[in-house]
Amino acid sequence: MKKIILFLLITFSYLNSYSQRRLVSWSQSNIENYTKEMYDKAQKLSSTELLSKNISDKSWSAIFLTLNASVNNYAKDTIYLKKLANQITNVTETKLEGTSRLIIWDRIISGDIIFEGKGLVIDNDLFKVGGRANQLLQNLTKKNFGYVSINTTEKELENLKNKWLDYFLNKSVEEYKSTEFQNAKISEISSLNAVEALIISLQDNSAKRLITKNCLKNVYKLDKMPKDKSSSANYCNPDTYTFGYLGMLFGNEKIDETKDSKWWLSFWTKNKDGLTWNKDLGIYEVQK
Repeated sequence: MKKIILFLLITFSYLNSYSQRRLVSWSQSNIENYTKEMYDKAQKLSSTELLSKNISDKSWSAIFLTLNASVNNYAKDTIYLKKLANQITNVTETKLEGTSRLIIWDRIISGDIIFEGKGLVIDNDLFKVGGRANQLLQNLTKKNFGYVSINTTEKELENLKNKWLDYFLNKSVEEYKSTEFQNAKISEISSLNAVEALIISLQDNSAKRLITKNCLKNVYKLDKMPKDKSSSANYCNPDTYTFGYLGMLFGNEKIDETKDSKWWLSFWTKNKDGLTWNKDLGIYEVQK
């Protein structure tokens, strides 16, 4: 476990933003179906076309193209920003394609995204038009008035929209303050939402098995996981990362083979309402 934790801490880096952060590693090359030709085409879109595109985007690559084009061309376009704000109350939901290494904790819990152990953590629900609009606004303005999650109510969406519109009228609007996890080894995985998603991701599924198989074959020319626990090929299985993360979060320094996916699911079911953050140790503890 110490080797796994050390590896994760050494390779961990982050992307400074209110609404997105890099976990271990991520780059634009990880986005499926994302080409220079697509990028160049998106850069030529008008603000009206981008607004329409944000509503109709059906893949992670399409969303990222909208984001790039907006940041590069319309960051100071107040009319565009106000129209984006009005999209926040649009609750239309799309099952996104090509979500490799996209990390939205709620969508990992729901099974819409497979956690691969690393990637780009996004706090807004990009499966919803309102979440995409909020993500765009946060990136364009560097302001944060709250997030659009899978469970955000229509009333909360209306309030969030009004905060953005007030901001564009130069009114004073209090910014959102995220929960701080003092002394966390990796803050990106430290929310209870993330903990639940990590535990859910440990459960067996065919998509995760395929990711592991393809990585072993394409990167290491292997047909199965290596017997050598120190081999880097072990990281083809996302669970290697996940067990390491959970070890960090609960202060486990040694590998305990009895704590498998079923153990963690049972632990979560039994203790999820009694977990508290020990700010001195930077770990979760079960409240007694």
